[in-house]
This record gives sequence, C-alpha cells and structure tokens, in this order.
Amino acid sequence: MAKPRILVVEDERDVAKVITINLKLEGMDVVEAYDGPSALEQIEQSKPDCIVLDIMLPKISGWDILKQVKSDPETSDIPVVMVTAKVSERDQLRGLGAGADKYITKPFSPLALTESIKSVLKPQVRDMVARERKDTIERLQLSTIYKISDILISAPTLDELLKGIAEKLVGLFDLPSCAMILSDEEEPEVYTFREATGRTGRGRSVSKSTFTLDIDKKLRQEFATNRRPARISELEEFDLDKLFPGSQTAEDGYILPLFEHNTYLGSLVIAGHPDVNLSLDEEDLLATIGNQVAAAVARARLHENLREDEVVRRRLLHQTITAQETERRRLAGEIHDSVVQSLVGLSYQIQAAKKKILTGSDENEVLPVLNLLEEQLNENIKELRDLLIGLRPPMLDDMGLLSTVDAYLKNFGIKNGIQTSFQPPEELHPLSKDAQINLYRTIQETLNNVEKHAIASHVTIEIETTPQKLFISIRDDGKGFSVRESGGKERRLGIAYMRERIELLGGSFKIKSESGRGTVVSLSLPLKSILEE
Repeated sequence: MAKPRILVVEDERDVAKVITINLKLEGMDVVEAYDGPSALEQIEQSKPDCIVLDIMLPKISGWDILKQVKSDPETSDIPVVMVTAKVSERDQLRGLGAGADKYITKPFSPLALTESIKSVLKPQVRDMVARERKDTIERLQLSTIYKISDILISAPTLDELLKGIAEKLVGLFDLPSCAMILSDEEEPEVYTFREATGRTGRGRSVSKSTFTLDIDKKLRQEFATNRRPARISELEEFDLDKLFPGSQTAEDGYILPLFEHNTYLGSLVIAGHPDVNLSLDEEDLLATIGNQVAAAVARARLHENLREDEVVRRRLLHQTITAQETERRRLAGEIHDSVVQSLVGLSYQIQAAKKKILTGSDENEVLPVLNLLEEQLNENIKELRDLLIGLRPPMLDDMGLLSTVDAYLKNFGIKNGIQTSFQPPEELHPLSKDAQINLYRTIQETLNNVEKHAIASHVTIEIETTPQKLFISIRDDGKGFSVRESGGKERRLGIAYMRERIELLGGSFKIKSESGRGTVVSLSLPLKSILEE
C-alpha cells in the first residue's frame, strides 16, 4: 500500500520539523515547503494527498494558496488542514469557508494534528469530516452574523452603518475597499469606505457623494431576477474607478444587492485584488449579511426621514407664523398707505363739495369735484379688490382651477417676458375648495421660483386626468439646479411647503432638475380625495 504524501507548508522550520517527525512516525511521506512559491511548485509537481498549510508565509500567503488549490479542478479534491496562529472566529470562518477541511490553531498538539490528517485521508471518514466542517462553518457564520447585527442595530446614521459593516467585511474577506450605493430615481448616493492607512486602522473614514444614474439603473436591472452576490468583472460597464478613484487596491470584487420586502434599496460593493474568488460558503455568508444590511439601511433611512420631517415641520410652522404676521403687516401697510390715505383725502373733498352746495354754487363748480371723487373711489375699490385677490382669487370660486391657472400663467408671461403654454385636460370635474386653493398656491409658488431663479424663456403647464388620477406638470427651460442640495434656505422651505400642501391632499410631489437642463415639477393626486362632494 502506497504511503500518503503530505506537503507541510510552514515558514518556521522548527515547527515544520515537529510536524514532519510525527507524520513519518505514522508511516507517511512528507515534503516541506517554507514559502508560498515553493508550496505551489510542490503542489503542481507531486499532487500531494494532503496539505498542511500555515497562513503567514513569505511572498504568497496561505489564504492565496488555499484559494488557488480549491479553484483548480485538478487539485480541488486535495484535503487541506490549516495550522496557524490566527485564532479569531473571523479567520477560522475565512479558512473553512475557502475550502479548508480542518482549522487548527497554534500552539497545537502534534497528536491532535496527526489524527486530523489521518481523518481527512480516510475515505470512510471524509463524509463525517465534511459534516463537521459544515457545522463549524454554520456556527462561525451565526457568530459573525450576531456580531454584525450588534453593529447594525447601534448605527444611527448611514455613514456610521457603513463604517461598522465595512470594517467587518474588509477583515472577513480580505477586500480592503467597500462602498454602499443607495438607489434613487433622481440622484443616487454612494457612501465610500476608505481603507486604513496602516495596521492600526487609523485613517478609516466614510465619504458621501452622488452617483451616476445610469449605473444605478443597470444594477437595478442586474438584480431584478438574481439576488446573489455578483462578480464585478462579470458585469458589463461597471467601472470601479468611479467608486474608488485613484485606488490601487480595488481591481475586482463582488456586488451584493440590498432588498427590503422586494424593494431594491441599493448595492454593497467590496473590492480588492484581481484574483479574488469567494467560495460558495463565503457567498452565502455575504448574501446573509446583505439581507441584514438592507434592513438596517431601511431603518436608518426611516430615522433620517423622520428627523428631516421633524425639522421641516418645525421650520414650516415657524415660516407659517412668520408669513401670517408678515402678510398682516403688509396688508395693514398697504391699506394704510393707499386706501386709508385716499379715503381721508376723499373725506376732505366731500366736505369741500358739501360747502359749495350749501353756499349755492352752481353745478359747474360742484360736478368736477364729484367726478374726481368718483374716480378716486373707483381706484380705491380696485386696490381693495387686488388685495382680496391676493388672499384668494375669486376666479377660483367663479370659474374653477383651469381658468384661474390659465389667466395667471398668461399674466405671468406678460409680466416676465416669458413664453407660456397651457395644456388643460378635455374635462375636469369640479374640485373641492381645499384642493383648488392648494393646487393654485403650489402652481403659483412654482412660477415664483421660475421668476426668481430659473432664467427661463418658456414655461409649460400641463394638466391631465385619468379615471383615478390628476396629473399636473410645470416645466421650464431654465438653468436648473441640484434637487438634493435645493439651493438656499428659502428655496428649500418653499419646496417643503409645496410638498406639504400636496401630501395633505393625499398626492405626491416630485422635482426633476439638472444644471443647464431646466426643471419639471410633477404633481400626482387621487381624484377621489379632491373632487367636490
């Protein structure tokens, strides 16, 4: 019976000799290798029956040797027993997940090592060894998942969430670059984890930036039917340089989709050296981690949205109170400066006309005074009517939303020298008074923003209806802006105020804009909730 050939890969020669002596006492042939290249050469030449493999080796690490052995069909069946000083659960999971049959930590018992090698060489015991390996992997995976869960639960923000998960992933899979792409219909975001500048981990940070919409759409399509981690090099037109510009360590890796209740939230990217190759066990663990991260992202987004909503609501309340007081002061000032002063003047002129009549002046003296009084009175009536129209256009009650918007848009175009176009629906059933004034104010505020910021030459308002929905779009060809940044505080509050109006009606409010490409404000409302009863 041929002796089993054992390759011992260990850079500490004394340790290698101890292993060799014990294995030879059991009747095995042993060959020693003291660095990575020598080990790979021996594997290729002699095809050993078992490999005893250290991790910390010169030139080529034990991790890389293990991956090469298990990825080559000619050597993938060779049992590998890892013997190493790396004792963490993370390292054990990494070794067993990459295909090692046994993982033994230093200092070790030579007898225990010998028995482990003998067990992986016996065909009748191989199934039991495989089951033990699987059970160990599952135990280590659960332990890793629990630890990651603690990180995700304690991370209050998205950048802290990524930093915590990235530090685990970077160590777990030996891939030093990590990023999280959060999907968005208008402007996707990417949180990029910068690898450490040294072994201490100092210099690690998370940076936030926007991401290209086309790549976000491609990833969404890629994972529409497949939710397993995908190899980056196998994806078309995905450029890692856009995620990690200037990085020398991000050449290939994996992307795993983030889904929450069948909703695509984004993707998690881990990248590193070009020959990265995760085992099926590692891919399974990565997919499980992806599910955890997706739930944490959804939770963090919800918390951020709630915080933002609270801030916006407080600002809106303050703005509403301030606007009310400002409007009251404005009305008081306008009435005092125009109507009241004019009425005082009218009072004096009436007294003068009264004297003329009492003194018997003829009508040629009195009539011009009365004509002037009538003219000034009509002017006062007009000024008061304009003030009232500013508070609530009477056309809304008399003619409805469509005619009021049409008239306002025409006046807006004449006032600002802008071409306008109004495209109403063929028919619109009467809307409730609340819906009419909120829709009118939203359109009015949108046009005010066009006047203040857009530098547009053409504005189009289009209103469409379906049996269930009312759609309104206000489009301009102005300079556009970044929707996420939303310009200054005044514009942000204005947008929040408009969104609040529409959402109170049960509808949705969206803005699509890019610098140099104009702006489209889209309103969508359920007709059932806004029709006049």
